[in-house]
Parts: sequence; C-alpha cells; structure tokens
Amino acid sequence: MDHVETIKESILATIPGASERVLIEQLDITEENGAVVISCPNAFSQKYLSRQYKDHIVSCVRRALQNPVEVHFCVRTGKKTREEKPKTETSPVQMTLPSLSSPPTASGLNGNFTFEEFVVGRCNAFAYEAAMAVTQEDISRYNPLYFYSDVGLGKSHIAHAIGNRLVASQPGVSVRYTTARDFSQDFVHSVRNNCHESFKKTYQPSSLDIFFIDDVHLFKNKEKTQMELCHVLDDLISAGKQVVLSGFRPPSSMSQIDKGLRSRFSSGLVIDLKRPDRQTRDKIIRHKAQKNGIILPDEVVDFISDSVLNSIRELESAVMTITAMSSLMKRQVTLDLARELLEGTLEKQQRITIEFIQNFVAKNFCIHKDTMISPSRKKEIVYPRQVAIFLCRRYTREPLQTIGNAFSRKHSSIIHSLETIETMYKQNLKVKRELDFLIEKLEAETA
Repeated sequence: MDHVETIKESILATIPGASERVLIEQLDITEENGAVVISCPNAFSQKYLSRQYKDHIVSCVRRALQNPVEVHFCVRTGKKTREEKPKTETSPVQMTLPSLSSPPTASGLNGNFTFEEFVVGRCNAFAYEAAMAVTQEDISRYNPLYFYSDVGLGKSHIAHAIGNRLVASQPGVSVRYTTARDFSQDFVHSVRNNCHESFKKTYQPSSLDIFFIDDVHLFKNKEKTQMELCHVLDDLISAGKQVVLSGFRPPSSMSQIDKGLRSRFSSGLVIDLKRPDRQTRDKIIRHKAQKNGIILPDEVVDFISDSVLNSIRELESAVMTITAMSSLMKRQVTLDLARELLEGTLEKQQRITIEFIQNFVAKNFCIHKDTMISPSRKKEIVYPRQVAIFLCRRYTREPLQTIGNAFSRKHSSIIHSLETIETMYKQNLKVKRELDFLIEKLEAETA
C-alpha cells in the first residue's frame, strides 16, 4: 500500500505512550480484497491494540485512504495470518467520535496538543503558566524547562502546546520534537553508518530555535548517548535556544543517568504535573464531552469523576466510550448508560488489587508471597517481585508510594523495578513472552 507510512504516522500521533508506540511500529498493514488488514506480531499485541485503540486505528486508516474501508486485525504467523473475524455491517456507520490527533508535522509536533485543549486546574496551573511564559516572553527565560509526571497527566501535551503556539505566532521558527528512544536510535545509527556529522547538524543551534525531547528517563545506562545529549544541550542553551524536557520523574531521582546530564536537566525550571483533583476532573470531562457535541448530565459527570481518579487519559477514554456508544446505540446519555458501559472496567479495577497481584505472581512463580516482599536480593526472588510491581502499576490506581509500602520498598526502588521490567520487555524476547502470558492469564482470571 502506498499509504502505509502515512497511516502508521497518523496512528503514532494518537498514541504517545512509549510501549504502545513499539507495538504500532511492529504492525504490518496490507490491503486484501478491498479491506485493510492490520497484522500484529503476537496475540497479546492483537488483543491489546484491538481492545484499546481499535477506533483510533480504524479512523486513521480511513482518514489516510479517504475511504470507509473495513479494517481487520489479525495475528501474524509466518506467511499466514489469523484474522479477527469482522462483524458484518451493511454500510459504514457515521457517528460523532472524539477528535483524533492529526499526523505530526515535519517538526514532530502533534497539532491537536494545544493550549486551547489543555484543561487547567490546581494540579497543573504552574506548569501551564510557565509554558505560556516561554511563548509570550523571552524564549530562554526558563531554560531548560523540565516537566515530569506519571503517565497520562499531560506533560507531553503541554510540551507540544508550547511548540504549536510558537510555530503559529512566529513564522519561520525552527522546532524539533523527538523522544529519548528516537534520539538514541538515530545516534547509534549515525555512529554505525559513519554519518555522525549529519546527525550533529540536525541538532546544532543554527538549525534549531526550540528543542523538545520526551521520556528522558529512558536514557538510563546509555553512556555514549548521554554524553552526546550533553553536548547538544550545552550548545543549544549556550546559544540561547529553548530546550523543553519531560520525563517520568524528577532529575534528582534518576540514579542511572549521568550526574552531569542530571545537572543539566535540573538547571532550569523543574515542574511536577500532579494527578487531577475533583474540580479539574470535572472540567476535563465536560470539555471533552462538549468538544464532541454532547453535554453530559451532572450525575454522569459526577459518576465518571468519582470512578476515574488517576489519569487524564483514562478520563478521556471514559468520555469517549460513553459518547461513542451513545451515538452508536442511539441512546440518550444517562447515569444508567454510563454505569452499563463502564461497569466492566470498574469492576475489574476493584478486583485487581495489589494483594491480588502479589498472590497471583507468587503462585505463578512458585514462591511464597511473604518471601517475594521480603528484603531478599536473590535473583529468583527479585525478578518476580519486579514483575509484581510492574503489574501493580499497570492494573491498579494506587500511587507509587502505596505500591512501595506494599512491597516494603522505597520510591526509588519501585521506579527502578518499573524501568528494569520495561527495558527487559523491549529487549529480551523470553521476558516479553513470559510477561505476555502472565498478562493474558491475569486478564482471563479477572474477566
């Protein structure tokens, strides 16, 4: 298909999470008998993407092709694929869905992440004001500007918003957005292929006015890449070019990042985006619903706000589910409908607790739960403990401090466990298969 790369870029623009991006990049997209087939590398990928992002992917495909084609998901098995049997449909259904991110521009910015779409509350007001100051006043006033937060709280959104405002207000401004993973891959490629000068030219002050780099915590243990990034930041900041960074945690907590690089990260303004409070959650819900042409009753807003506490992304997903299904089923949005649509998700959240996951992992690794949460540093204990922490982070709403208390571990130890498992999942096929199996088994037991 001529549109494969366009489709992938469009999908990636709607899915900012690093893990999800890896899954998207592994997809094969082909056209068969007038339909588009999304081939996933394994059953876990197929189930996860079709369950969580099917509407996003289908919309991106249809928009890129300008054709309401059928889209089928399947698992890639050599030359053959196992298709997810599509539901029969007489004709394309037109309905009002939440707007999707447009494909990234050449700068790498997501055009839908703007200040106008950023809902401000007490949890993020400081970050918003600092970001606005960068676009309204001296561009190097806060340099570098470092945002950190848990997943789904808006740090990428606000970074993109800065770039989009500057591009709109200052024609000719040169902007570049990238991620730690992409920067690392580009650097390694340049070294292996003897084109390092070309790589350096991309990030030199004469080529950039503002530089964004996301997920900087993923630079851990990449010594040469960290050194290269130090040079890039020094050159840009010395030349008065604005640098905006974002990561999972504050620079001072990233022990596996070079001390000099951590110092550069924290030499400007470091801002924490906190979890949304009740008032902010209400504002986000109403804003997202109104954007999609629906005014939610107060009782529905209260229900969503009381049910989804930790992530802005989860709030948006809940609103999307309710508004889309209301349109599809041609039913008025009521409290009963909201409960019906979110009941399964909420029940699963209530069932999958930290204690449930601890028992589940201990059973599957044939160790005692008390041994797993003990101070033991034996390899056969540490790995299951890290897996359990990873699953707690994925399936519960509990903050890291609570997870740490449950495992008798400090906050830094919990962060280390999460990063270790995430890295192993990406780089170790055996670990990936084992985690995929555990995830599917956990979801099957709590379905």
